[in-house]
Amino acid sequence: MSLYQTLYYMSLAGGFAGLLSWGLTALLSATVLSDRPALADLTAAALLGLIIGLLTVAFSDKWSGNRVVGRYVLVGGLIGLAAGLLGGLAMIPITENLGNQFPFLARLLSWMLVGSLIGLGLGLRWVMANKMRVVHACLGGLVGGAIGGSLFHVLGSRIPDLTQALGFVLVGVGICFGVTLAPILLRDGVLKFVSSGDARAQAKFGRSGKEWEIRQGDTLLIGSQSLDLNKTAFAVGVQVFIPDAAIAPRHAILFGKEGRFYIARHPDINNPQGLARYVLRVRGRTVTTSQELRAGDDILVGRTAIKFMTRKEG
Repeated sequence: MSLYQTLYYMSLAGGFAGLLSWGLTALLSATVLSDRPALADLTAAALLGLIIGLLTVAFSDKWSGNRVVGRYVLVGGLIGLAAGLLGGLAMIPITENLGNQFPFLARLLSWMLVGSLIGLGLGLRWVMANKMRVVHACLGGLVGGAIGGSLFHVLGSRIPDLTQALGFVLVGVGICFGVTLAPILLRDGVLKFVSSGDARAQAKFGRSGKEWEIRQGDTLLIGSQSLDLNKTAFAVGVQVFIPDAAIAPRHAILFGKEGRFYIARHPDINNPQGLARYVLRVRGRTVTTSQELRAGDDILVGRTAIKFMTRKEG
């Protein structure tokens, strides 16, 4: 799946999360929360964070070609829930102090805060690859929450019967759109799947043209190790997952340093046995230590061909 296809489907996931959280909030507001508007706002933010966390982790792992692992989905939901609760608690004083006099500003600040916290939680999956990715996800969520909250307020006054449902959908779309778009806009290059001699990899990535964004400061692990074998609680162990039987579980490391990108064998296969068994070539030459990448370089990992492109080309 290309980066912009991912952006589209993650936005759909955000919209669905918003609609589902609105339905649950409306049900609770009509019953146990009927006379507690402040608690209803807190519940709405918490449910939105929970559902976005569950769906985005499940969908991103599915679209990456990896397995969907229950514990990662659960942890994603719990992190989203915690972020939503924190944002919801912060919404209460904002609404109480600004809601009557400056309703637009109150709505804007509230959803910016909720969006940034949810983005921060979702970005934690990339903390092992690059800590700046967490910051980018937080900023993306903040901007997405601002856009969603603004549209919520503007359209809500024109379509009063649909204001809450539409508002939740827009906020959900805005947050997921922002969190997904930020890494795309800030990328310095792209790894693009070309073809594979392994039927599984070709079937998963051949038609969609799978792409992985890369940026300075990244340390990305390339391999065939599935998520269920990772020992981390939430972070993605193999950031460039390729289901190729000729690729080692941890095959290569791609990293950016001082404006340039390099690829090297993982220490697990940087030995005579690994050199003989596991292929890693750049421009047709076997990589034994590390190799600087140039724009347009063809990389062969196992039986899978990928291409390194600069940001402009990507």
